[in-house]
Amino acid sequence: MSKFIVKIISITLSVIIAASSASFAFAQEPINSNQKTNIHYEKGSIEGLFDSSVARNDFKELVYTYHQNGESYRVYDQANNDLTNTNSFIYKVGLNGEEKLVRQEKVTVSNNIVYTTVTENGQEKTYTLDLNKNKELQIVPETRGTWAGYPVSDTFVDWGSFKQKYNVAGTTATAVSATIKAIVSVATGIDPAVKVVVSAITVVANYIFQNSIKWTYVIEDVAFRWTEIPTAAVQQRAVERTIRTFYTDSNYATEIDSVTTTAYAKDYKD
Repeated sequence: MSKFIVKIISITLSVIIAASSASFAFAQEPINSNQKTNIHYEKGSIEGLFDSSVARNDFKELVYTYHQNGESYRVYDQANNDLTNTNSFIYKVGLNGEEKLVRQEKVTVSNNIVYTTVTENGQEKTYTLDLNKNKELQIVPETRGTWAGYPVSDTFVDWGSFKQKYNVAGTTATAVSATIKAIVSVATGIDPAVKVVVSAITVVANYIFQNSIKWTYVIEDVAFRWTEIPTAAVQQRAVERTIRTFYTDSNYATEIDSVTTTAYAKDYKD
């Protein structure tokens, strides 16, 4: 083999190796450039926000730091016990440790509506997430008389599967947690629901917080336990179970986690 051919082969291999290395390096870049890294809690935790053992008139406080887009931040969070009111102050931390307020977030949850007010660069904007729009199951006719004392089936019967899209306007631990809690606390087919029980939602809240996700896509699988009233033409929904599976994308391909909500009608007796 001539020296000329050997040289051509050598150059070709070098180009292929360099291109492969570049492709690998590109693949390793973070998918979300707004991802928060090196999160360190100086006070409290996102798990503690869902600890209901704290007295209802007490506030929960969080202080934590993180890196984002080459900058360092410290956040002072405050929330009431049921996460219906939160207040967050986000400070940029300088090289010498000095703090400059760059953003404030307030979340209020009332009547299944999430209001997120953001103050930044001297401007204030309020985002509204109306969760009442998802109560599409209310149009199903029901008997309205009392059914106290009548039996209720022990079996959940699947009712339907619904796709939803929710905007998470806040970015702090408390703002995100309050929004997610509001989403999963809605009973879609029982009104009024006197008791709502929600499974652990820390994984969902933490993932959305860490990755600064602005939109989350949810599949809601709804099932009911019905009354068994012998003379009723139409049975009533006594217990609702909604399994909400959260995703990061509109293709519902990347799953975050699932949360189960169980709601009980006002006349239901254990």
